Amino acid sequence: MSEFAAIVQRNVGERVRALRAARGLTQRELAGRVRISRPSIANVEAGRQNVGLRQLCALADALGVGVGELVAEVRHEPAE
Repeated sequence: MSEFAAIVQRNVGERVRALRAARGLTQRELAGRVRISRPSIANVEAGRQNVGLRQLCALADALGVGVGELVAEVRHEPAE
């Protein structure tokens, strides 16, 4: 995995965790809405699990945000 991809993955996890907490949801509740396991939610939040496009859309929908909000603030500095 490239360094940029790892940064995006960690950022998505941080955003999912923050939004879930702000909405008062447990990992188990969010997992049920997204139809994945609770350990998968924990891994996403910790930046250990890659999130595919369909899963990203399901997470955004379950959290009531657009997909862009889950990947916001990630900037790519191309290698020279």
